[in-house]
Parts: sequence; structure tokens; C-alpha cells
Amino acid sequence: MSKRQTPGRLLDIAGDGRQRKVIREIPAYLDLKYQMSQTFRNVLILITTQQRRDSLGCYGNTYTSTPNLDELASRGARFCRNYIANPMSQPNRLSLMSGRMPSNHGLWTCGLLLDPQPTLPGYLQEKGLSTASIGKIHFTPYGGRSKNMESVAFWREVGNDYDWNGPYWGFDHVELTIDKALPQAHYRRWFYANGGDDGMLERNPTTEIRPIPPRLHESTFVGERSCEYLRSRAADGKPFLLCASFTDPHNPFDPPQEIAEQYLPQHAPLPAGSASDLDTRPEHYRRYFRGQWHRGKNLDPQHPEGIDETTTRQRIANTAAMVDLIDRNIGRIMQTLYETHLDESTLVVFTSDHGELLGDHGLWHKGPFFYEGPITTPLLIAGPGIRQGNVIDALSSAIDLAPTVCELMGIETPAWCEGVSLVPLLTGDRPSVRQHCIIEYRNGFGNNDVASRTIVTQRMKYTRYQTGQEELTDLERDPNETVNIAAMPESKDEVMRLRTQLLDACLAGQSRYPDQIAQY
Repeated sequence: MSKRQTPGRLLDIAGDGRQRKVIREIPAYLDLKYQMSQTFRNVLILITTQQRRDSLGCYGNTYTSTPNLDELASRGARFCRNYIANPMSQPNRLSLMSGRMPSNHGLWTCGLLLDPQPTLPGYLQEKGLSTASIGKIHFTPYGGRSKNMESVAFWREVGNDYDWNGPYWGFDHVELTIDKALPQAHYRRWFYANGGDDGMLERNPTTEIRPIPPRLHESTFVGERSCEYLRSRAADGKPFLLCASFTDPHNPFDPPQEIAEQYLPQHAPLPAGSASDLDTRPEHYRRYFRGQWHRGKNLDPQHPEGIDETTTRQRIANTAAMVDLIDRNIGRIMQTLYETHLDESTLVVFTSDHGELLGDHGLWHKGPFFYEGPITTPLLIAGPGIRQGNVIDALSSAIDLAPTVCELMGIETPAWCEGVSLVPLLTGDRPSVRQHCIIEYRNGFGNNDVASRTIVTQRMKYTRYQTGQEELTDLERDPNETVNIAAMPESKDEVMRLRTQLLDACLAGQSRYPDQIAQY
């Protein structure tokens, strides 16, 4: 790599009390990293809910219109192998915002109520940034007996005009959406203040489409309020972290009618694979296909032959419409960033909390199903100094976001952060920063559920269940994941190798937080 000379600090290098200026030669990538750390005063993290990586044009989708996110990808780096830490939203959201695996931060499934844990927002708050979240947070449960700040029960009790905007889990300022398509908390107040009525929230029983105008949708609430926050920070000059978090495209598949009409179901692409691909998978895959099993719940078969093609196409079309509306509002946010000149000092990240099966192999939604659709997410990183149009095929994990933000901001990564920084991939210093990604799933829904761990390498994916069942996929030879080859005789050595590697990774990944301050 090319090098240039740069002045170092004044140092007492001879030990004689005299300071001398040291001239060092440093590689160009370190110079670029230094420039970025001096540039980024602000962080904008755009997060969606249950969005597949291949839902964007920049990842090859030709059905859904995503010009603003495609433009963001062209202005920075697009990661093609970004894996979640857990396929459930609550644990993986905390992993994104802490850089810690669910087994270590303690939020190992949905529905848990924890005391606040160390988070990236809280850490940046300590460093002097104003921190805000507009939209979904989901660090605490929506339902159940608890009356926490994100629960439906709390807001029903206090009323949606309750005067509260934080602080909360490291965020100075909070404006919430609660659950999905449910007018509670700050979104409810905004919805009715802008002319909304309950009839707009009703879903068509056949198509699930809602008559809500796009201007009153939850995605527009997140977009509009995020723009207002950015204008406030541009006016007062305070450095900030803003998380703009959208509740879509999570099921139910219920976009506004006005946008849904632009996506004809008959033109929707069909999912990958077929139900026959489940023959080599564990039994819970096939029971889920028939509607007999939903994590910890046994049911009579709800759809013994799976979801029909008409419904499948409608859901895919509706998902496209939801992603379209998100993209429009991200366009508004980015335009505000440019108009206020905040783009000159802001790191922008786009990602999702996890993916969605979306009909692949006849399956829907999420859970202990380790196909690429639900366990990979888009990841775009852009800002001044980040090479435009950079396509990165190296592995990355949800827990890598926090240390990456810290390094790009030029601040020390906290000790509790377990991920690895992706900056060497952004600068071109290294072709990879990790040999594998780990995905955790625990049986939080009763004894019928199946705890598991998955390890993904550049080529292979291996899953081990608490029952002893195993899955192995060669992603290079079988990119559509049609066959589980774990039981094949020719896979014996590879299974043994990955089984050992997974055990080693789980042992090495145990938390070292809090700091050990003494030997006894």
C-alpha cells in the first residue's frame, strides 16, 4: 500500500525530558481511518423489522422500488454476508445496540424484562452525544403482565398523552411506536393529531391491506419525526446518535392501499425452494409448514398443504409495498441530512433486526429455521471517507455494528463489546475480520421448543440442536439450500470439524463482563 509521512505527537523518546516531534510513515488505509475518525461527529442508524437482505434493489431485487436505499448503497459499502446473532427481534436488537451475544447480555428470547444493560447509545451518551430513538426499540416486552415503558398495558393505563420522552436505555430522547400497526404511545398521539381515525387501521380480511393513507402510517411517523430531530440538532450543533427504527416489513402484511396498488400480486416473484426441501430437515420444519407447531405451541394443522400460491404472492407483494414506504421515508431523512449539511459529519448505517422466511421452502416468518432468508440482513454503511460502491463479501455479524461505530467515531470500544470492528473491511486493509458467525436460539416457549446453535463459515453452515439433530449446508454448491447433508457419509468429517469449531466458539464467546478487578 502507498504510504505518506505524518507528524506524530511530541514525545520524550530519549528519556532526557526533552520532547521531540516524531515523523512516522503510515499505510494509506490508516490515514483514511484517521480521517474518518476526525470527520464523524454524528451517527444515524436506520433499522427495520424482519427485513430480508434480498428485499432491496442493491441486493438484486427487481420487483420492489428502493431508489433511496440503493443510492445509499452506491454512496458507501454494501455488506453481502451479514448475519444475525439471534432470529428473534428483542434479543437481536439488543445485540445490535450492545455488541454482545444474547447469551451474554441476558435477553436470550422475546418476552423477557431485564434491567437496562450496557448499550452503544448509553456509551455514546457518556461521550457527550445527544442520543435519540424514533420508532421501535423493543428492549422490553410489549405484552404480558409487565407495565414497562414499551408495554401496551402501560400506555393503556397512563393514556397516550402521557408526557414522557425518556431517558430510556441510554437514549436521552424517545418517541415510541408500540408493537405494529397499533396506535399507542407517541405514534398514537401523532396519528390522531394529524387526522387519523380507527377505520384506517382495519385490515382487509383477504388481502390484509389497510386503507390508512401513507402520510399517517407508522413508517411516515418515523420519517417525519426523525427529520424534525435532525433539524433540531443542526440548529443547536450538538453531536448526536439517532436511531430511526421502522416497525415494517414485519407481518402482518398490511401496507397502505395506495402503495399496495402499485404491486400486482401476479407479478410477484415466487419464493425459493419447495416443501420437498424440508424432507431432510428436522421434524419441526415440516410441522411448522403444516401449521402444527409454532415454537412452543402444538396445534391442529392450520394449513396441511402449506400456504397457497395466491396468498404467497399477495404477501410478497404486500411486503414490497411496505419496503417501498420505508424507502420513501428514508429518502426524506437523507434529504434532511443533506439540506442541513449534517451529511458532512454523519456516519449512516442501514440494517434490520433479522430477516424473514417469506415463503422460502413453504415457510413463513421466523424462529429456529436457519435458512439464509431469516438469518441474514442488509447492512449498508456510508459517510465521508467511506469508499463508494464498495461491495463486501466477507462475513459480518450483528454484534459487529457497535465496535465498528466506535472505531469510526475515533473512540475506544468498551470492554463489554464482543464483536469485531468492520473498519478493516471498509478501508481495504484486510479481506476478512472473522472466520465464522454464531447464531443462538433458546427454547423460551416451553419444552416443545428446540434450543440450537448455528455456525456459518464462508462456505458452510452447520446447526446443532439440543436433541442431537444436525443440519449442514454447502452454501457454495447448494445456494438455494435444498438439502441437509449432515447425515450423508461423505459429510462425516466436515460435520465433525464444524461441531468442534462450534463448541470452541461457544466456549471462547462467553462474556468477560463485568471486568475482573482482583484475583480473589
